[in-house]
Amino acid sequence: MGVRLQDTDELLVAQTEIRHLKNTIQALRDEMERVRFEKDEAVSIAVSEANQEIQQLRATAGALRDELESLRFDKDEAVHGAIKDGKDETSQLVQTIQAMREETEAVKFKYEDQIEQLTRNARDEAKQLHDTIQTLRDELETEKNKTA
Repeated sequence: MGVRLQDTDELLVAQTEIRHLKNTIQALRDEMERVRFEKDEAVSIAVSEANQEIQQLRATAGALRDELESLRFDKDEAVHGAIKDGKDETSQLVQTIQAMREETEAVKFKYEDQIEQLTRNARDEAKQLHDTIQTLRDELETEKNKTA
């Protein structure tokens, strides 16, 4: 009878340990799901912010192009008005026009360089975000493999 009681105690201990292990496994699964959700949410926010920034940069580039075009238009109107004022001012106006064109081109190149830099920065940031996403996925896979 002592043997049977001992067997029953061992069975009870084993069942208790199994129940604790199941509870631990469930808690780990819940925690892993919570971490996965948080990582997914962080990635989603980062992608959304990057997309918003890209849209803002595109809008800025468009506004700069429009402003540059407006400057050209305004300068061309000024040239035509100056030519109408008389032949005496023609040589001065030609020189002024040339200077304005050079200045416009300088402004254009300056803004184009800025646009290129902004585009490069956005592209670099998008690449970094993609790399971060891949790293997070790899870490998640590693965590999944550890718990499996």
